[in-house]
Amino acid sequence: MMLTVAIALAALSGTSLAHGGVTSYLIDNKNYTGYVWYDPYESQHDLIQRSWHMNPLSDPASTNLTCNNKGLAVPGTFHASVTAGSTIRATWLTPDGYGWPHTLGPMVAYMASCGEDCTTITDTSSLKWFKIAEEGLRAGYAVGEEDGWYQNDLWENRRTEYWNVTVPAGLKPGRYMIRHEIIMLELNPVQFYPNCAHLEVGGEGDSVPSDEFLVTFPGAYSLKDPGIAISGKVRGDKTTKNYTVPGPKVWKGE
Repeated sequence: MMLTVAIALAALSGTSLAHGGVTSYLIDNKNYTGYVWYDPYESQHDLIQRSWHMNPLSDPASTNLTCNNKGLAVPGTFHASVTAGSTIRATWLTPDGYGWPHTLGPMVAYMASCGEDCTTITDTSSLKWFKIAEEGLRAGYAVGEEDGWYQNDLWENRRTEYWNVTVPAGLKPGRYMIRHEIIMLELNPVQFYPNCAHLEVGGEGDSVPSDEFLVTFPGAYSLKDPGIAISGKVRGDKTTKNYTVPGPKVWKGE
């Protein structure tokens, strides 16, 4: 067991660091530790985050794309309380102090209503998701320029440890999943890194997104989408300055 953990940690350190996921959340001033991909599933309890693996996904038609590696709810899983309009701070910082390992590509965040209880949902591909935030290519940059992408800010904590995402202020109270995703465009095939967690949203809002904002995973993306088809062609590209983040428009809670 100790040998397995040591090997896993070695894979996450120094120049060998290759992949990863959200490791914890800061929600309404409370910290929630994330799932540890290299520890046995059975040994993990009382988390808001669903299971995941550090390796990327490359098939947008895979059912694993929803919440990563089946996205199972661990024993005792629960919902983190958050007020609509509050900020959720997610970090990809590893246990040994390393930040996110990639630099090129967008970041997106989605939410989906779970009805009565997120913890009892076993088929996450049945959920209907709405996008609440995205970080695409910054104005004035080309797709091959690392400073044009927010995930480069997370790279080894170069500029920041967290990505801050606001729960739409007008969102109707209820139980939701939140899905953070980094899309890495440097290689072909494309690499998707999704992670899901459970929320109990409170507040005075009464809005829900209309059908035009709702998507499923799989179903939301295609390898033909311009923002995905460009994967493997961005490194060194100093001329392409138009980029379309895949998926629906951001729903602002109105």
